Amino acid sequence: MNKLFPAILFLVILSFQIANGQIKLTHNIGTNPIETGMPSCEDYENWARVFELSDFGITSGEQFLIKSIEVAISKSYNGANLQYGVYSVDSKFPESEPLLLGYGGYMLLPQIDTPQIIQFDLESPIVVPSGVKKILITIGKSPDSYNPNSAEVIIAGTENDTGESWYKGCRKYYSYTSTDDLEVPVPDANFYINATGETFSTANSGATTTLNPNVCDELINRVIYGCTYGGMGYSRDFILNDFGISENEEFIINSGQIGIGQVQGGVSIKFRIYEIDDNFPASFSDNNLIGASQEVTLAYYNSVTNAIPEIINVEFDNPVVVPKDVKRILVEVYQTKYYMFPAATEVDDGSVTWIRSYNGGCTPYGKFLDVRDTGWPKAKLYINVTGSVKHITNNFQMNISNICSEFLTEFSVENESNIASIKWDFGDPASGVDNTSTERSPFHDFSEDGIYTITANVTGRDGSIELLTETTDVKEPPQAYGINNIEACESSAGTGISNSFDTSNIETQVLGNQTDKIITYIDGSGNEYDALPNPFTNTVRDREVIKVRVARKDEPCCYDETTFDLIVNLLPDLSGIENIFLCSSDNNGFATFDLTQIQSDSSSNNINTEFFFQDGQQIPNSQLDKVVNKIKDRETITIRATNTDSNCYNETDFTIGTTAPPNAITLPDLTGCDDNNDGISEFFDTSEIMDQIPGSQENIRVSFFNSDGMEMNELPNPYTNLQKNEDYLTIRLTDETSGCYSENKILLKTSSKPGINQPSDLYACNEGNGYAFFNTEHVTENIIGGQNNLSITFYSMEGEQLNDFENGNFQNLQPYDQEIIAKVENISNKSCSAEVHFNLRTVAPPEILIKDTYQICYAGESLSLETSEMYSVSWFGPNGDILSNNSSISINEEGTYSLSILKEENGILCESYKEFDLVHSEAPTIDKISYRDFAENSTVEIFASGDGDFEYSLDGINFQDGNLFEDVEGGEYYITIRDKYGCGQAIQLINIINYERFFTPNNDGYHDSWIIKGISDQTTSFIQIYDRYGKLLVQLDPSGNGWDGNYNGMPMPSDDYWFQVNLNDGKVHSGHFSLIRS
Repeated sequence: MNKLFPAILFLVILSFQIANGQIKLTHNIGTNPIETGMPSCEDYENWARVFELSDFGITSGEQFLIKSIEVAISKSYNGANLQYGVYSVDSKFPESEPLLLGYGGYMLLPQIDTPQIIQFDLESPIVVPSGVKKILITIGKSPDSYNPNSAEVIIAGTENDTGESWYKGCRKYYSYTSTDDLEVPVPDANFYINATGETFSTANSGATTTLNPNVCDELINRVIYGCTYGGMGYSRDFILNDFGISENEEFIINSGQIGIGQVQGGVSIKFRIYEIDDNFPASFSDNNLIGASQEVTLAYYNSVTNAIPEIINVEFDNPVVVPKDVKRILVEVYQTKYYMFPAATEVDDGSVTWIRSYNGGCTPYGKFLDVRDTGWPKAKLYINVTGSVKHITNNFQMNISNICSEFLTEFSVENESNIASIKWDFGDPASGVDNTSTERSPFHDFSEDGIYTITANVTGRDGSIELLTETTDVKEPPQAYGINNIEACESSAGTGISNSFDTSNIETQVLGNQTDKIITYIDGSGNEYDALPNPFTNTVRDREVIKVRVARKDEPCCYDETTFDLIVNLLPDLSGIENIFLCSSDNNGFATFDLTQIQSDSSSNNINTEFFFQDGQQIPNSQLDKVVNKIKDRETITIRATNTDSNCYNETDFTIGTTAPPNAITLPDLTGCDDNNDGISEFFDTSEIMDQIPGSQENIRVSFFNSDGMEMNELPNPYTNLQKNEDYLTIRLTDETSGCYSENKILLKTSSKPGINQPSDLYACNEGNGYAFFNTEHVTENIIGGQNNLSITFYSMEGEQLNDFENGNFQNLQPYDQEIIAKVENISNKSCSAEVHFNLRTVAPPEILIKDTYQICYAGESLSLETSEMYSVSWFGPNGDILSNNSSISINEEGTYSLSILKEENGILCESYKEFDLVHSEAPTIDKISYRDFAENSTVEIFASGDGDFEYSLDGINFQDGNLFEDVEGGEYYITIRDKYGCGQAIQLINIINYERFFTPNNDGYHDSWIIKGISDQTTSFIQIYDRYGKLLVQLDPSGNGWDGNYNGMPMPSDDYWFQVNLNDGKVHSGHFSLIRS
């Protein structure tokens, strides 16, 4: 497929206009759609084309009314809707946001299998306002949510095309993207999208007259309120004579326009034409209605969201004829239900805008009100009507085509076929012989601005003569004269931007001698200026087109345009020049530099270079190969490169200087351990080298080389020497700025690994719980022998250093068996070391299983003892003499004996020693038992005789060492004395008579009855109980359960009571006790 030049398209369009009387916006060549390889998806999609209206002969002062839109589809599956949209775009598109002008369509696509053209015929045209330069026409696809069919739609194109196709959608492209720039480019997509319509000018031209109070089509939004429930009328009034319509002429209105900022869907409008007089609105009557358009329903529109106010164009089904003699009319746009916000222009002719409410809920109800009295002074509502003028009494009618942008005014007379001859007088005698004409449709170039009376003396073919007279307001159209391109030097090399464009002469050039004109400048980025800053900075790099618009002050929409270019003369590129540093071994700060390479790299046919010392002195080109710096160490050199064609030059500085090499740091020798005496060590520790170099020096690169001269990527740690016994490493320090370097060497020496012996384990007698003291005096000697230059350190297996191990008497830290590590190091190279392990083991002493004390009960008995240990045994008597060395012995003498057992194990002798006692004992005899009846704190004391160690008991079960028992209750006791060693016992029965001092008969199990203990064996004794008055309450049996506190079955009160007891031996004892009730 081929892209053709725009001129071809322009020729096609011109021929189409001539043939059809309408304008078709298209970039396609031909009308044969084909599939062009554009993919699709199931999601939302938009296809679009951009049209520059001037390319199609549409001037900036004309509206373009789009009446139909076409798109070609290659394939459809009947699962998606199609709609169209028209947008205004600027020169920044696609970066800028398109502004909506109108939309519609919403048709369900049928099943399509081969490319075919689909045409949208618009019920109401979409109005592209005058002043819009470029529009975007989009075709949008939306999936039909309730349709099971596929929503894929393949758009068609043509084989040849002159424009660019744009795409958005599929959840991938969220702004309009050229099909050339898609992930899979489709450079020849050539979307078949076009629009057909006609131009419309609100300026009067020929037989067409427009009553329009507004200046331009640049609409503003939200200038007057609306009513939620509708029923509003918005009006403009017109004096017909102001538009050249005399009282002898009818005005036949066939269309009307209104600007809309926002409208709810379903709103309907109609144009009403009323006759009014100078007393309006007081004299207004609905009976003066001349006629009205049909009612037109509007689609929802909101210019607040990415849109501009739209112009609604209503073509009347039945034209409204304003009769002759009508001087003034009111054009009202009546709005039905729902809300609508009309739009306005900033500037109009000063006529009044009126508002009237037909809805009781909104003001002003039932009457017309000047919007200036409502607090909305900007409501210069965009309302106009267009029609033709018909003279009632004349057979002929003059038409004047006075288009603001044209220098010549065209005149004509209707009913031309009946004209025999005509003579024109343009009322411009200053134009000389050109003031008159006999042509049927002459043009006239008026000599100056002003109001002219035009007459046409017409002779009809029937011989009749009519004199036609009209006036016209002539204003010379603005002219934008050519402007010379402006050149300026680039401000900063490589940017394409200059901040020094001289714009001081532009206004003079573009205006010439014109006055009362408005100039608008539009830069290449779309920014507008009332005056260009001077100096000016371009916004588009390298070359920028500036558009200049010259308009009338009183009619800003009438303008002419021209362009000029801002041309940036690029500066020579000096970005690649680098500083030059030379190494100075003698550190005097001076060197000889060669600058010829810089000169060669910076020069060309039209570039001349110059070099300067820091003091400004120029360096001759002949000496550039031997430049000696004039300032010690560092000097700044300036290079100037001049473009000899544009005289633009660029300067930059670079440094020449001398650099001393880095300070080479002297490092100590390294010693590595040679573990097999082959002269090679794999254990040279290099970890601290990088900590010492480069020291405080900055921008230093460190390199390492082995003794073979090979550079290493990094310094290994540990390092292995290449040369036996003695080797070296070279360390190079390089200044990364200057490249200067210095070197130093590190000497690598090998040392032998210590030779050590395996020591024997050490043994010591267990002194308790597995701990012992070990003789470590000779351990070091056993491990290293007589070797010198070695150090030895002892560690536990947990890594704890044992500092006192070599003191000769070391106690183990772990019981029974502890492993020790001995580490031997070469004093000159501690990394060269050897280790050996040995154990500290405790030896258990022989076990002695005899008691601490033995006894015999009768004199003349003997004790036999025996030990099972088969070692060296010694028995010692009370006087320390050895009694026996046998494993057994028999003894009978009372006293302290001892036993010693020796055991030898692992070369050490361990002893166990124990003392024990032999005592005599015999059975006890009870001599006396002392106790007292009826005592408050009764005690029992036992007196015994006999040779032994005795213990005492009241019940024969619980024994104690002492013979005194306290707080003994009354009752029967078997007094028992026994020998602790089992040599016999003595027993005697006693009865202790006693009673409780109180009782609490409340059945809680404690002290519920009162009784005398210790008399149960005295069967003839009896007990009597009295109250405090001496009354006998009860007599008790000594073997009974006691008194329960009742008398004759009734409980006695809490009180003190008395008793008397008569014992078997005739003794009588009395006392008292307490009865306590809670």
